[in-house]
Amino acid sequence: MRRFAAYLAVVFCLTLANGVSAQAPQPPQPPQQPQLQEPVPPVPTRIAPGRSLAGVAVGTTIQRVFARFGRPSVTVETGVDIVHVYSRFGITVYARSGVVTAISTTNSLMKIDEDLGVGYRAEAVTARYGRGFREGAVEGFPGMIYDARGIAFGLDRQGVAAIVVFRTNTANQVSGLLPRGVAVQPPVTGFPNVAGLRPFSPETNFMSLPGYLRWLVHQASGTWITYNEARRIVEEQQRAAR
Repeated sequence: MRRFAAYLAVVFCLTLANGVSAQAPQPPQPPQQPQLQEPVPPVPTRIAPGRSLAGVAVGTTIQRVFARFGRPSVTVETGVDIVHVYSRFGITVYARSGVVTAISTTNSLMKIDEDLGVGYRAEAVTARYGRGFREGAVEGFPGMIYDARGIAFGLDRQGVAAIVVFRTNTANQVSGLLPRGVAVQPPVTGFPNVAGLRPFSPETNFMSLPGYLRWLVHQASGTWITYNEARRIVEEQQRAAR
């Protein structure tokens, strides 16, 4: 009888221990790390006539462009070259036999020595390069082609709408500079208009208008403009909207 009572006591203790163990709090699981998106590569904004634009050099291989910028938004094959459009950055790359022959932009962040680019008046072009150009099509725009300098400007209402960089004296080898050449422009033209938006609201991601403009430009080009520049642009947009 005593042995049976002892046996029951042991069973009771084991059952109690198992119940306590089952109710014991489990150690916290480490939080899962969020999946980080690959950052947008910064894009140089310098234009060097006859040599390079946005860090893409004339004469480099198109494979290096793909490695740098990824897959293009649009690819167009012409009888002259293959045109690769990068809408996100506002640039277009022309290639023949796997080698870059020209690069163009409609992105107003791209500049020649910080004082000439998309959005500037045609007078600023002639003031810098003179009148030794020939008139011709520049990516579908009427424009000025400086073949000896390796640069061309497409004009829209006397304002620069597109800039093409190519090796000097090779304009006739770029489809975008031929009379019936392709006219594929990326949609990034100038700065996004935020004048009609409400600051610090859901439509601006709860940012100020200059802050939201800076964010939009970075999404499109990978480049941060200064807050003062963004504020100046917003003020100009608001004056134009009145």
